[in-house]
Amino acid sequence: DMLALQMIKIMDKIWLQEGLDLRMVMFKCLATGKDRGMVELVPASDTLRKIQVEYGVTGSFKDKPLAEWLRKYNPTEEEYKKASENFIYSCAGCCVATYVLGICDRHNDNIMLRSTGHMFHIDFGKFLGHAQMFGSFKRDRAPFVLTSDMAYVINGGEKPTIRFQLFVDLCCQAYNLIRKQANLFLNLLSLMMSSGLPELTGVQDLKYVQDAL
Repeated sequence: DMLALQMIKIMDKIWLQEGLDLRMVMFKCLATGKDRGMVELVPASDTLRKIQVEYGVTGSFKDKPLAEWLRKYNPTEEEYKKASENFIYSCAGCCVATYVLGICDRHNDNIMLRSTGHMFHIDFGKFLGHAQMFGSFKRDRAPFVLTSDMAYVINGGEKPTIRFQLFVDLCCQAYNLIRKQANLFLNLLSLMMSSGLPELTGVQDLKYVQDAL
């Protein structure tokens, strides 16, 4: 978790230096021993699962829960507009970061949303493409998570709008800026190969990031 969060923080610094503020939520994590550590709490936030469960057992399969949850905490049009904008920008940053780093085990219990609209990921135990397996099948089959209820917030409804093109453009800008710094990330990760992380033991793990970029 520490390594993944540090890599994401470096990505955010690169974006900010280039004038691209993706409104990322940064929180600290410190390992203090084997299977022990501390994680900074992010206030006013819930997991997507908790948000979806509020809308019944089928909440995970509906398009509106995230939008309605944000509307509850942002009742005026101006507030909701700002929150949905925060969502678009932070979702773009999360999509690029999790794709490049191969963050796996993505489900609605480890993706969170702040009442201000900022989305962020937690629990980075599986990365560099090391997905959980169900028999011979990878649990994570998509390169990054973008669900229908996320798209509903981005579009401002069920049909595609110009807001979705903004989201795509942000993803492309963010990705290209990281791609220019590919050697930086490969060098930093290579320094950690002797750290004992099971997902980062050899050149084949570095190749995942190289291929992603």
